[in-house]
Amino acid sequence: MEAKVVVVTGGARGIGRAAALRFSEEGYAPVILDRDAEAGAATASFLEAKQAEGRFIQADLTNKAEVTAAFERILSACGRIDVLVNLAGGTFHKGAIQDVTPAQWKECLDLNLKTTFLCSQAVIAAMKPAGRGVIVNTASNFGVTGGAERTHYAASKAAIIAFSKSLATELAPHGIRVNTIAPGLTGTDRVRGKYDEDEWAKLSGGLPMGRAAMPEEIADGIFFLATDESDYVTGATLHVNGGMVMP
Repeated sequence: MEAKVVVVTGGARGIGRAAALRFSEEGYAPVILDRDAEAGAATASFLEAKQAEGRFIQADLTNKAEVTAAFERILSACGRIDVLVNLAGGTFHKGAIQDVTPAQWKECLDLNLKTTFLCSQAVIAAMKPAGRGVIVNTASNFGVTGGAERTHYAASKAAIIAFSKSLATELAPHGIRVNTIAPGLTGTDRVRGKYDEDEWAKLSGGLPMGRAAMPEEIADGIFFLATDESDYVTGATLHVNGGMVMP
């Protein structure tokens, strides 16, 4: 494949979908990895309708065997992987630390940290021989500030920042850059669905810029970190949060 190949985990919806579309608009061939078969296929079909190269592979990215198989399929079909964007993750539990079960703690760290580790490990095997590549991992404002009743989520996102810095140091001699995007409040369908109109207006209106981010604005930050425009940037965390956090 002549086009540069970008693998977007969690690319079926939200910020991941916006990132896949952003890369496709710039001539990249996105490969979406997601466990949501219906949404993943719909995004791939949308890309096809726009006459963009792209494909979808369903996989459980917490499972090493499935991750390995997915990346082998990509390399067999495309012959290259230029960029990995680790967006798979999220949090489905919120509560006092006393109420967080070991299963909930493990699920959150697996969804965020383990998926990032496994996919990075898999893509490095392809990037090292090529002597080039970019990995963009995803943290959160909570990975810097912490958050009451979000201990497991904040811990996983803080770990991703440290993981990315460590990986950046390790891989710089191999021509591979590793950076982190840290979104703040973003109006994805999943996040928006947690609030009614008044709650959302109050929450987003309280930010310094007076509104939440759109998924496309986070995708712009990811694209910057992935391209030659940031060629001398590695080990950095880019905060895209409208002034919510200024570390």
